[in-house]
Amino acid sequence: MSASTDRSPPWEEGRASVRIRFCSSAPSGTAAERLTDDLIVEILSRVPAKSLCRFKCVSNHWLSLIHHPDHRKKLPQTLAGFFYTSNDVERLPISAHHLANVSGRSCPAIDTSFAFLPSHRQVDLLNCCGGLLLCRWHSVRGDECRYIVCNPAREEWVMLPESSNAGMRGTVGLGFDPAVSSHFHVFVLLVLTNHDSDFGCFLTRVDVYSSETRRWIHKEKKWNDNRFLVGSQQHCTSFLNGSMHFYAYCMTTSYCVVVVDMEGEIWTRFHIPGDLDHGFLQQSQGCLHYSSFQKDRDEVVRLVVYVLEDNDKKEWMLKHSIETSHISGWPPIDHRCIAIHLEGDLIFFTVGWATKFMCYNMNSRQVKVISNLEYGELPYLPYVPFYAELQSLHRNVNR
Repeated sequence: MSASTDRSPPWEEGRASVRIRFCSSAPSGTAAERLTDDLIVEILSRVPAKSLCRFKCVSNHWLSLIHHPDHRKKLPQTLAGFFYTSNDVERLPISAHHLANVSGRSCPAIDTSFAFLPSHRQVDLLNCCGGLLLCRWHSVRGDECRYIVCNPAREEWVMLPESSNAGMRGTVGLGFDPAVSSHFHVFVLLVLTNHDSDFGCFLTRVDVYSSETRRWIHKEKKWNDNRFLVGSQQHCTSFLNGSMHFYAYCMTTSYCVVVVDMEGEIWTRFHIPGDLDHGFLQQSQGCLHYSSFQKDRDEVVRLVVYVLEDNDKKEWMLKHSIETSHISGWPPIDHRCIAIHLEGDLIFFTVGWATKFMCYNMNSRQVKVISNLEYGELPYLPYVPFYAELQSLHRNVNR
């Protein structure tokens, strides 16, 4: 029996077709051609986002399957852009939030005014992980300040209970890996001001919120070294392998990484490669990366990228190094690294006073301008859309 020709449209009533492309008895059909659409989508949902992009080239049918809106909840998404805040004193309101598109395609429809959140005077963007965004929410009256975790793609949110850290400052990080768990964690690495010391603030404890238990836990630091500071740079945090990594400074070991697990029980620390400062810390392709600009005695500026391939040994490997003068298209003015692509060898940076947002490809050693920004400020938060439902964000959906 020969395979019949199916000329029906691939989508009917908004649902994926489950027809078989070739009958199982057709000798000319390959194994892939005999798969149903539902089974193809199920297989594609289990591959990394980088591989999913490659599978778009298999056929027009696979391309339409991947792009169909009904499959967005299942299929992994790639980097869409960066959330950032601009501040212009000649504008009212002075602060505004934006999403810089880096995908080369149309960006997902995101309300960057965050009007779906409860009425507010101000919303500070702190951290982004797995498609969720951590914000600091200020009430209209200005008498209340709380943490909110939201999903911009679905306009769902939850306000976290207050934590007992009044009068203390800290670096905040959001941990969420949808491939491992449907629950998120918020880490606050707290410092206490010491007016008797020349160094000011010292690490004292970590507060961790779990969306599973809906409560905070408070854990004191696990070592007695008081000569230890933690920066306030929210972009220098990275969630990897169930632990939060913070960029910090220790008077005895210089710049370092502090690692705290989700229970606040396991604390470790290790050095930053080459004692580089003013860089950024981020996970990419399943490994921790650190990148910075390095200036030698001859004032030659190099871009260096290190990767931590073995988490147990804590040994950094030099992944990429190049003089900026040798990079095609590199502007000879001030620049600052802000991120690395989550699935590829791309470095994102700003030039001057964040007037240009640019991308450097470590393989081709080429630079291109992504967009022109006005009054952009750190942090620039990498955003990967997340379309699945989370029970932890259902309680406070504002409709």
